[in-house]
Amino acid sequence: MKIATTAWPTNETDPQRIAILDAADRLLAGTPQRSTGNLSTVQLAVEADVKYWVVAQKHPDLRDHFQQLARHARRTAAEFRNNHDPFTQLQRDHDALKKHCTGLERLIHTYAHVINELSSENQALREQVTSPCATITPLGNRKHSSNVSVDRERYVES
Repeated sequence: MKIATTAWPTNETDPQRIAILDAADRLLAGTPQRSTGNLSTVQLAVEADVKYWVVAQKHPDLRDHFQQLARHARRTAAEFRNNHDPFTQLQRDHDALKKHCTGLERLIHTYAHVINELSSENQALREQVTSPCATITPLGNRKHSSNVSVDRERYVES
């Protein structure tokens, strides 16, 4: 796929400019023919089989165009590498697990606090029940009327 040529806004007729665009396409595609394949202006000149100054000074617009595409290609390659590197993935998983454990620890502390409060309230209520002027009736001491049990049986049978 000709990334540099396709992204270039004009149709070039100058053979030197066409050679530079074709060289940029080969470098960006990872299929160099004359150079090391590095995404640099020097290697672009080598790949296009022109002097460096031709790319750097005579055609700075093509040089800038190539550099912009090369930056994007490097960024994309780095993101791909970071997303598929096993060590990086393990680091991400480790960080996620640490965050999850921190949340669980907070939740445990909250539950411990709630249990402590409920235990204190329960103890206070037990003490109030045993006092002579109790205003609390324990649930176990309630007398159920026969109508309630009949209603329960009716609902169970339905």
